[in-house]
Amino acid sequence: MASTKLKGIYSNGMVLQRNKEIVIEGFESSAAEVKVTLADQSVTAKVEDGRFIAVLSPMDVVFDTELKVAGSEEITIKDVCIGDVYMLAGQSNMELPVIRTYDLNKEEIEAKDYQYIRQYRLTPDLEIPEKGGEPINVLPEFDWVKAEGNGKYEISAVGFYAAKRIFEEKNVPIGLILNAQGGANIESFMCEEDLFATGTKEEEIAPYRGKGALKAYVDEGNRKTAAWRANTIAADFDPDTAFAESFTIKMPCIIAEDYSGSLWFEKDFELDKAVEGECLLRLGDLIDADVTYVNGVEVGRTEYQYPPRKYRFDGSLLKAGKNVIRVRLIIEQGAGGFVPGHPYRLETPDGNIDLTGDWKMAFEKMADKFEPNKMAQNIPSSLYYASVQTLKNIKISQIWWYQGESNSDFPEGYEKKMILLFEKFREIFGELPVVMIRIADYINPLKDTSVPSGWKKVQQLQDEAPNYISRIRVVKSPCPDPIHELHPQNKSIIGADVAKAAMSFN
Repeated sequence: MASTKLKGIYSNGMVLQRNKEIVIEGFESSAAEVKVTLADQSVTAKVEDGRFIAVLSPMDVVFDTELKVAGSEEITIKDVCIGDVYMLAGQSNMELPVIRTYDLNKEEIEAKDYQYIRQYRLTPDLEIPEKGGEPINVLPEFDWVKAEGNGKYEISAVGFYAAKRIFEEKNVPIGLILNAQGGANIESFMCEEDLFATGTKEEEIAPYRGKGALKAYVDEGNRKTAAWRANTIAADFDPDTAFAESFTIKMPCIIAEDYSGSLWFEKDFELDKAVEGECLLRLGDLIDADVTYVNGVEVGRTEYQYPPRKYRFDGSLLKAGKNVIRVRLIIEQGAGGFVPGHPYRLETPDGNIDLTGDWKMAFEKMADKFEPNKMAQNIPSSLYYASVQTLKNIKISQIWWYQGESNSDFPEGYEKKMILLFEKFREIFGELPVVMIRIADYINPLKDTSVPSGWKKVQQLQDEAPNYISRIRVVKSPCPDPIHELHPQNKSIIGADVAKAAMSFN
């Protein structure tokens, strides 16, 4: 069956880079050539081995147009703009969406929509080719999300807060390519040649080579996680009975016992009257995964440690008299609990209720420590193939880099890796400016009493980056409050500094 198809990034709402050649790539099953039209330009591209690459001349700013491709089929991509495109690379602090900063920046977020700020979320197709083989990765087929309405909440917080300031200054459409993955180390973004030059061995990559190999490893890890979680369930466990026989513990605190598995916490409180309107339950930071109930009704769950627990629910769940909050907590590595320094309270339209102090605690089922597989984004070169090479013909104006947390345990050579990484980026995307966000201070509540030396070393090497990398600006992420917060919520401050740095380049 005849078909014409574009690469996934060429989709509704896209933003193309102004004043640079525009490359349009796709696939054609039967026609010998395709015609590509953008605004007032048209070109014809030959089809070779089922692929075509059309190159259009540079264009200045365009706010609303269409991209049309005519081969064996006709395709129309709507709501296309030409402006400035930024690649946002790194790990979870770059990935963290606007919605996670809502409490801190509600007025700023809701003040204005920006239909000409759009984000393409590069959720990578993780494959590593055989040694010397052809790349086998593809770009996901997602429309670009506009910074308006609910779509605004999905956008990278750093990207949004920076882009809104740049847009207000320049009035040029802005495209954000979100190329960040939680937990990614720098090695995952690097090509194999550079990795081998900095000490990575072939045996660290070899098990994941070939179509489906890395995905199979990820699937195995998911099955392992599911099986371990299932083993924390005690079939005969009854919370009511358990809490009748439980003991009291002061919260928040880290449970110091060598315990992995499931346990429950309960807090009761009194209300003078029923509540109307939305309530917000703040349970700080829990280690590791939780399911939380109010008067027997689940109000939220989180599958891993780092996101702050902010569970919204309708006040009709509450009643005059006694109310009960219960938390089922899963601890994976022998220590966990409620991390001190975070807010623990119930916010209602009638006032706030402090949830620190005495809680009941009951054990459900002990398990062996969980030993997870590596994340795919910790495999060397995995993101290079999936989300760097796949973008090689996409023109961009700058690279914004926010990474380093995952390299803090082994910071040696991080500066050499940064040099090689940005050399490769510039080889692929052109001699572009870089804005780097230095990682903020962080103290791991399970093992540290101060910012560890490896973390400080990464910060130092990032501060010194302008000494050995050209055309780079370093923005310092403010110290989070509390310092046990791996994902600082003050992304508007960071975004303002990123915008200033971005606009300082000639």
